[in-house]
Amino acid sequence: AGGEPDRVEAEALADGLPATVFINHNIHSTEIASSQTSVDLVHRLATADDPVTLEILDHVVVVLVPSANPDGQIMVTDWYRRNEGTEFEKARMPWLYHHYAGHDNNRDFFQAKLVETRYWMDLMFRTAYAHVYLDQHQMGATGPRIFVPPYPDPMSPDVHPLQWQLLRFLGGGMVTDLQAAGKQGVVTGALYRIWGQEGALTGRFHNIPALLTESASATIASPVEVTRAELERSANRARDLDEYGFSMSFVDPWWGGTWRLGDIVEYQTIAAVSLLEQTARFKDRFILGRWQMAAETVEHGRASGPFAYVIPADQTDPVTAAELARTLVLQGVEVHRAEEDFEVTPVMGMRVPGEDRLPPAEGDDGEEEDEAGSRAAGPSGAPRAEPASPRRIPAGSWVVLAAQPSRAAVLDLLQPQARRVLREHPDGPYLRGYDGAAYTMPLQMGVESLRVDEAFDVELTAVSLERAVADAPALPSPRQWYALSTAVNRSYAVANELLARGVPVSRTGDHFLVPSDHPAARPALEEARATHGLTVTADPAGTAGAEPLAPSRVGLYQGWASSMDEGWTRLLLEEFGFDLTVLSNDDMRDADLGARIDIVVIPSEISLNRLLEGDTAGAAPPEFTGGIGDEGVENLKAFVRGGGTLITLDRGDEVVLKHFDVPVRDALAGVSDRDFFAPASLFGMELEAGHPLTRGSPATVTGKWANGRAYEPTGWDGDAGRIRTVARWASDPAEVLRSGLLVGAEHLAGKAAILDVSYGAGRIYMYGLRVQHRAQTAGTFKLLFNALMTGGSTPATEE
Repeated sequence: AGGEPDRVEAEALADGLPATVFINHNIHSTEIASSQTSVDLVHRLATADDPVTLEILDHVVVVLVPSANPDGQIMVTDWYRRNEGTEFEKARMPWLYHHYAGHDNNRDFFQAKLVETRYWMDLMFRTAYAHVYLDQHQMGATGPRIFVPPYPDPMSPDVHPLQWQLLRFLGGGMVTDLQAAGKQGVVTGALYRIWGQEGALTGRFHNIPALLTESASATIASPVEVTRAELERSANRARDLDEYGFSMSFVDPWWGGTWRLGDIVEYQTIAAVSLLEQTARFKDRFILGRWQMAAETVEHGRASGPFAYVIPADQTDPVTAAELARTLVLQGVEVHRAEEDFEVTPVMGMRVPGEDRLPPAEGDDGEEEDEAGSRAAGPSGAPRAEPASPRRIPAGSWVVLAAQPSRAAVLDLLQPQARRVLREHPDGPYLRGYDGAAYTMPLQMGVESLRVDEAFDVELTAVSLERAVADAPALPSPRQWYALSTAVNRSYAVANELLARGVPVSRTGDHFLVPSDHPAARPALEEARATHGLTVTADPAGTAGAEPLAPSRVGLYQGWASSMDEGWTRLLLEEFGFDLTVLSNDDMRDADLGARIDIVVIPSEISLNRLLEGDTAGAAPPEFTGGIGDEGVENLKAFVRGGGTLITLDRGDEVVLKHFDVPVRDALAGVSDRDFFAPASLFGMELEAGHPLTRGSPATVTGKWANGRAYEPTGWDGDAGRIRTVARWASDPAEVLRSGLLVGAEHLAGKAAILDVSYGAGRIYMYGLRVQHRAQTAGTFKLLFNALMTGGSTPATEE
């Protein structure tokens, strides 16, 4: 019906088609073996004439990426060869192997901030149309030799159940072929609780069976010796491997010895060929399986709702809203544009994943108690979704219909989630997943998205990548000022670009102001309007107190720490045009630092010991050892006292807490995991109106919690001057969780999330969260951008 093929037509189409298998190698450059596996695999497919290979070539199209980060593969190879055979053969490479993301480059597969990810998405969802996907990785050396799916609980119940069975089918064949080849140490159904958008496994949300293998590592290309005692110590109940010994998920343990790069390649090749052989032999199962999952997902969406998610065009940052729509299209989600105004009744609140697949329970009041004897501890405090008042939606708004093949992705990416709290065993610790508990893109990006359960009629047009741009009126002809809203993230990039071109820019609380008579102003603004859909207005009220801006000279600490947070921060600041200098350990000790830098940023993921000491002598080549030392700390203090600004991001604050005599502590210090449990989730924050850092932001925003801070003052007698709270976690414990999973909200509620500390003639901005997390959290970017564009905040007042 409706032009969609029925089963008979689908079978006829599948009969003449090959299946497509997409194999991704070496996304993590230190996991070097799969780059070599790819060469062996291609050589076999190109030259072998055995029955299995011929069957694969007859029935499968193999799309193979030899290295998803080839620059990093070369970097790691060069570093290894430099140190091979020396005492530094195991030395950690002192820089990121991906220019921006390092090992985090597989955490980008729902936001596509990296060019490699965008290439992958185009290949996966627009070019190859894969039926099966395999991602080959490596893990630590002292455990099982290889992990093969199925994955352990919990998994998303919004993914079509047939996909989980296809994963079992493929994984079972791979395990069987590895065992038949005499390969010991194969574990399945344990270790990798990959629920959501982690890694390159997002295909699971688009009806593509997506498999991960993780092989035990060598020391890059050097063998390792592994003892039985090391293997037994690797057992971890929290990762579903209670002991290192026989179990039905680990039927033939490997008991130690020499482990080589060649062993990894052999295991990976057997697993990959097994996958290809099964796909070839049962190709119709996978071709029709993807069709069946898509068709049934569409029907399920029509029957159960939600009907759609609507992203209004008339929101405060329509440019970022359009970026959200574009990113969804890039990853295979169907997005439409409304060609006329229409009315909807939004439904507010969180959703428990899989709730629409459950039958209604008799007497169900929506409450679940945390019983110590039960593994399930209930949802994390989610209020039931309730209808709100009807809302008029303007033409040009984005509409994502939920009855589409990628429905699981739509729910995971657009709907606030209330994940169930699980325990490792009855009355045991809370069960922690692999990475994040929530990815909800509108909340992370500060974009308004409305869930609509009831059908509505409106003329829609399918959106292509090229059309996913906000509507913007023609440039006005002002008397004095062009104006850009400070509520729009892209305005900050344009302001920085204009400053770099020598165009004067001033700022009020609501606008960046650009003189209309400057010859370079109009061409630059016209380009921003055409490229990004940026709205430019004219001659706003309240320009009398405008603050002239000058480019801030920003120094981002890097040293030899190879912090992924540093890389993501660098990516974001470069994208938005900040004048950025990377700081070395020597720079941090330079007494003239303040002569060339206005603002120093210390990112997260750099422990205090690594910041101060770095790698100790003997752990790395001498030229890559050491940190900033006590001299660097004292110089940093002098820099701030002399009028500089210090910004610390998340755990980058340790140097301030331990060495700056700032009377602040982390209120979560000493709180047990049993009382406070918060895997990476999205939490509500309240902002102080009128503070320079909160310009352009609403009164409340959503922050990405990833093991952050809950600041509270301990007094007023330290070296620091007065302390002002810029942002606090939601005051009401019931309002803290916006998407994800949380136990113990009362320990966080009302505590400070961002502090403004006066220190001599300078300032310290302490961010208890990564407001720029992986360059994904556009909803809190402005809280950082304003700190980088202000010459000094308003005076702090004691609270």
